[in-house]
Amino acid sequence: MRVYLTLLLILTIAYTPFPTGFSRIDAPTAHQRVTIVGYKRDNFGPGWQRHATGCTTREHAMAYAFEQPVCGVPYRQWAPVDVVDPYTRKRIGPGDVELDHLFPLSAAWDMGAHAWSDEQRLQFANDPHNLIVTSRAANQQKSDMLPSEWMPSSVAQQCAYARQLARVANMYGLHVTTRDLRTMRRACQGWRGVAARFAGIGMFPTANSPR
Repeated sequence: MRVYLTLLLILTIAYTPFPTGFSRIDAPTAHQRVTIVGYKRDNFGPGWQRHATGCTTREHAMAYAFEQPVCGVPYRQWAPVDVVDPYTRKRIGPGDVELDHLFPLSAAWDMGAHAWSDEQRLQFANDPHNLIVTSRAANQQKSDMLPSEWMPSSVAQQCAYARQLARVANMYGLHVTTRDLRTMRRACQGWRGVAARFAGIGMFPTANSPR
């Protein structure tokens, strides 16, 4: 009986959503997301920005994620390599990935980016803080959803995702809904917040700046 009670106590503590330091997440909030007409991908630039290196943002991100020394070399010519998907924690190869906007472009448009200049939108679409190399399947499942509608399937990664999205929202003054913010804070409560403290937010990789 004593062993049973001890195990019950441990499980209760493990799954109770107690506050942690990482759950102190703040971001600009709106009551709800309202669709703003006029969104097109081209509002954020005609595809991926090309840099002085001759490579696009996507090529830089891929090379960084897969630890390739230079961009511009087709991934089919890389040595065999795979990485861990930050949304699912499953291993993925370069032929399986897409470059995801952590804070989706259409959501950003609805939550404030419609009022930005073209230059601001181009910067946002290519900002490495807002880019995640992930699997094609995870990216398409996520689509343009915010945290109250979608979270990474890997529970251990949800806190890191929430904190990085809050960082991007604060950098650009983008709003999330009050439901989004509650979901983000909840993702960093309990054992998930404790785990994030020991693992470090750096476990959630973003694409490196062009080099």
